[in-house]
Amino acid sequence: MAQSNAQRTDTGEETQPGNRPVAKFKHGGIELSVWPNQAESGTMYNTTITNSYKDDKSGDWKTSASFSPTDLLVVGELARQAFAKITELKQQARVR
Repeated sequence: MAQSNAQRTDTGEETQPGNRPVAKFKHGGIELSVWPNQAESGTMYNTTITNSYKDDKSGDWKTSASFSPTDLLVVGELARQAFAKITELKQQARVR
């Protein structure tokens, strides 16, 4: 899928200082990030999905968690890619 270099505002999804996504998948203004979370049993992964848009009134870039019906196929494809990446990361952890 094509990737976009659109500007985005900080979503505030970083729960710990220095915590960064291990993977990002983008298409247009839609971005899915995969976040690592350390647990007693090992690393768990969570995802966030945002939709960036330019506010017509202010001209600022903003993010939303709302998606149009036509965005849903993109969200589904990005979710599929993220699932494959998370599966790969889990398999790599088992090999160690």
